[in-house]
Amino acid sequence: RKSRSAAAAGVRPGDKLLEYYDIRKRADKLRAVNIIIGGRGIGKSYSALSFMLEQTAPFVYMRNTDVQLKESSTVFGNPFKRLNLDLGIDVRMSAEGKHYLIQDYTGNEPKLIGYGAALSTFKNLRSVDLSDVEYCLYEEFIELQPLRFRQFDAFAGFYETVNRNRELQGRPPLKCILLSNSQTMNNDILINYGLTERIIGMIQRGERVWSNQDIRIELPQSDVSEAKRDTAHYRLIAGTKAAAEALDNEFAYDSFRNIKVQNLREYRPLCMVYTDTGYPVNFWQHKGEQKFYACSTPDFSVPRYDDYQYPVFLRDCGLRLREASVRGLIWYESYDIKVNVDNLLKC
Repeated sequence: RKSRSAAAAGVRPGDKLLEYYDIRKRADKLRAVNIIIGGRGIGKSYSALSFMLEQTAPFVYMRNTDVQLKESSTVFGNPFKRLNLDLGIDVRMSAEGKHYLIQDYTGNEPKLIGYGAALSTFKNLRSVDLSDVEYCLYEEFIELQPLRFRQFDAFAGFYETVNRNRELQGRPPLKCILLSNSQTMNNDILINYGLTERIIGMIQRGERVWSNQDIRIELPQSDVSEAKRDTAHYRLIAGTKAAAEALDNEFAYDSFRNIKVQNLREYRPLCMVYTDTGYPVNFWQHKGEQKFYACSTPDFSVPRYDDYQYPVFLRDCGLRLREASVRGLIWYESYDIKVNVDNLLKC
């Protein structure tokens, strides 16, 4: 049986001596919520899964949907497959009711080491006691396709269920590790935690790590990505958005067009619209030019539309704003507001 120290160092049998991402080097810096967004194949999942296996307490392995989690419980989709080969172990996931058990079958008897759960269906498990859990590994939390549930609300409910009152009892909080590639910042969790502008600033300044008392963001780079540029697949797709996301950790599928703070003195208020995030978007119309501005600054003298008044909003000014959006005539205070406006106008 191979030792786990090789995996801990990020070195896999047969690999060249490349420095893979290793979450152990940051273990003492982990916060309650840890967001790690990096290139493909640099070792994020491998090191995080290996780190989970080293814990003495059970952990939660989470995906967005039950379909994804079911696939993870098959031989084909087992996320522990490479670790099983490298470490000479036999870790598998199997269904038990609405959740999954993660067990190590290496010995004579299977040993429970964790639980699998889908965020989309976790509301059905809110009465369970998971006080034995110390870590949650949430894989691929960012997806290009819109999810059919409110991801942030579901994640907040999940965290409350698992964390409960442990901090009031003097225990450390649940530590969640959220992994993803840089597919898009149009993500419910990033937006509702107010992290998109933070990440944009990090990218612009070339910063790789930011943290406060409760959240840690990491945008790791790795020489693995550089080495992969000279492989067949990435030579074939060089210059594409897929390559920029996978190798350069760029949010290549996002548009930052027309995001610029405007002088409100040049605009007059038009309307206020509440979106499904619960926060309003305020539209202003330019006094002299055919353009609009969407921002967080309200004017309570204008019409206000709740989400159930969407048809009325479309009739009064929404269709005009949709046309302006298509023509590039709306400016936005921030990326978050641009996303909310695009979702609101169905652009």
